[in-house]
Amino acid sequence: MSPSVLHIADPERPFEIITDASDIAIGAVLMQDFGNGLQPIAYESRKMQSAERNYPVHDKEMLAIVHAFKIWRCYLTGADVTKGVYYLRSGTDRIWVPSYRLLRELLIQEVHDWNLSGHFGVDKTLKALQRFYYWPDMVTNLQRYVAGCPICQRMKSSHQRPTGLLQPLEPPQRPWQHVTMDFVTGLPAGPSGNDAVLVVVDRLTKMAHFAPCRRTITAEETSRLFISTVVRLHGIPAAIISDRDPKFTSKFWQNTWARYGTHLQFSSAYHPQTDGQMERTNQTMEQLIRTNCPDRKKWEDVLPMLEFSYNNAPSATTNHSPFYLNYGMDPTVPVSTNVESQI
Repeated sequence: MSPSVLHIADPERPFEIITDASDIAIGAVLMQDFGNGLQPIAYESRKMQSAERNYPVHDKEMLAIVHAFKIWRCYLTGADVTKGVYYLRSGTDRIWVPSYRLLRELLIQEVHDWNLSGHFGVDKTLKALQRFYYWPDMVTNLQRYVAGCPICQRMKSSHQRPTGLLQPLEPPQRPWQHVTMDFVTGLPAGPSGNDAVLVVVDRLTKMAHFAPCRRTITAEETSRLFISTVVRLHGIPAAIISDRDPKFTSKFWQNTWARYGTHLQFSSAYHPQTDGQMERTNQTMEQLIRTNCPDRKKWEDVLPMLEFSYNNAPSATTNHSPFYLNYGMDPTVPVSTNVESQI
């Protein structure tokens, strides 16, 4: 195989630019078709500046496009852009969705309404959709769809917090080093008699586990439930943050975790939202039950899938799902299966 020979540009023929970006550099090639396939006109590459290396993936890809237009402006000034961007590469190619309103609405519906998706808001649904697809005006289409979703409008509540001084918590250094826990109560009792949920959240990755229980659960039973739900999967945490529920301030609870070397921390008495992550997770879980379980007495049946839905939704803080941050990959869901079959 012989190396490609650069050709002289023909201003009467259309140009095609192919760009790519890595973690440290960007590159591009300017090409034209002279009747026997695309041929190179010019190559360009450069290292990224230190600040540019901190860009998210899509910004790095766009940086390569902008740089190519600047370098080859003598060829491209006045040229018509006829096909725009086919793919923004982010490890795998995303499918460019054509301008068919029904098709785009069906994709939004699959990501937003599917029983493992959880009827999340615009930001989280957008991040989930952008894993696989791209089209212009995606945000506008999604905002319109979510605003018109009757379940979202009927079931979701405001999350405005009261004003006042808070006491922020120190950030953890690794997953499941620091966890927060709380109970969600007031749920209708099902056949098992459970009417509450123990919610445990990893403060670093935001991953959560939802364990059904009874409102009357004791400190000893809570300890066993925590070990079977969290410790068996992630090990013993260095710190547990909770409110001052009598179960968490009891001698049994404190002695149990003292033996394991786990430090117990309590949220502020007058500001339980000091641990805002726990508060928000509880609200999200209750919202998921309302929107995905019309028969409230069957909430325990759908709780495992709601936990999956929560952990698969990208976090506004990290821009990644808790599942991805824990396992280094996204889970297989129907949307990803459809995409893989088409690439």
